[in-house]
Amino acid sequence: MDDREQKFKPEEHYICLGGCRGVSKKPGVCQTPDCVDHGHEMVRCSCTDGRHNNFEPLELKL
Repeated sequence: MDDREQKFKPEEHYICLGGCRGVSKKPGVCQTPDCVDHGHEMVRCSCTDGRHNNFEPLELKL
């Protein structure tokens, strides 16, 4: 199979919404000292591209 035909298989992950672009495989808080969301909870990401471009907070989905 051609690599271009393979689709990204999303794994559960969490991202920081404060601008530092932090990503974690485990829930937690942002630990980047100079991020505006330092210490705030990271949000579960539902992206399907692996780049978080089509990010939608899963907690808000109905």
